[in-house]
Amino acid sequence: MSRFHSYISSSIKIIETYKGEGPFALHLKKHFAENKKYGSTDRKTIGKFCYSYFRGAHLFSGAVTEDKILNTFFLCEGAESSLLKTLRPELNEKVGQTLAEKCLLLKVNPEETFPFIHELSEEVREPSFYNSFFYQPSLFLRIRPGKNKIMENKLAAAGISFSLIGENCIELKNSIPVDTVIQLNKEAVVQDASSQKVFDYLNEASFIQNDRKGSAWDCCAASGGKSILLYDKLNKNVQLTVSDIRENILLNCKKRLSQAGINIYKNFISDITKAKSIKEDDDKFSIIVCDVPCSGSGTWARTPEQLGFFKLTQLGKYVERQKLIVQNAHQHLTEGGLFFYITCSVFTKENENLVEFIREKTKLELLSAKYIKGFEMKADTMFVAVFKS
Repeated sequence: MSRFHSYISSSIKIIETYKGEGPFALHLKKHFAENKKYGSTDRKTIGKFCYSYFRGAHLFSGAVTEDKILNTFFLCEGAESSLLKTLRPELNEKVGQTLAEKCLLLKVNPEETFPFIHELSEEVREPSFYNSFFYQPSLFLRIRPGKNKIMENKLAAAGISFSLIGENCIELKNSIPVDTVIQLNKEAVVQDASSQKVFDYLNEASFIQNDRKGSAWDCCAASGGKSILLYDKLNKNVQLTVSDIRENILLNCKKRLSQAGINIYKNFISDITKAKSIKEDDDKFSIIVCDVPCSGSGTWARTPEQLGFFKLTQLGKYVERQKLIVQNAHQHLTEGGLFFYITCSVFTKENENLVEFIREKTKLELLSAKYIKGFEMKADTMFVAVFKS
């Protein structure tokens, strides 16, 4: 029993010393690096306690306590646990029940785990959205064109269990070291299942002619995952320009695209919130990908610490940046071109309200706007609006 209490005591200390500065995963890693006494099993158990706590902390008032940690752990676990059996046998007997039944037992409402419900879009106010915070999302790979058999054979040879979703999406457990089995970016890209769907509109679009290359600008390129997706979606028939405000991120993006076998037409560092942010003012693109910086609220099942440390004052700042980026970026769209506005947010202000802003402040025509509800399949939730100039 002392070992279990030690795990809980360590978890409380780690949680209380975390102040929301940077990802909790880094805070946890730093703590373990400074305290070498923890073995592999210790680290895994303590980490599970901490993340369970963040997932359900809003359901229980007060400070971090043993009861609070054990209750949230109970809600997140799906199988009997030696720890619960020892410390809370009455909960261990019920651990296999549904989440709804367990919440009823503890007299809590799962909707209250999301503290910003008044900012939440009506489109995602579903029980499965609230329930999604009690489960770690899966790891997803997108198979590059022509690499399906290679991927399936390599994963099978390594004894790795996986699920194939559609033709090109693979679902795996998060702990799988895929980089030791496959050639990342060349054979497959680590990309969330929802992110893989952001250009589905192109399945219907016919504005790019097959006898000439279109031009595309990924104006907030980050790691370049959507650039690779667009390149594959258009069967390599696109001239890519990428930019980002952060030099180190852009360097990593260029490296990743190189690994993917993609030659970038242009790349540059730029703050798109500022006018004249593109070096050549006359640059025009048939596609602009505007994956704007946002709250990331659609990904908080992966980073549940954000449920407790995100401040609503940040939301207004994100919205203002999004408006500036859209206003400056859309001016470089060719006549008849497509503008993709993308977030990984579930907040109305960053999505539906921004769509209305774009319609009012630009001459762009709205073609499609929808949520990609990743919470229904252990993936992130995203919002995509497609406009035409």
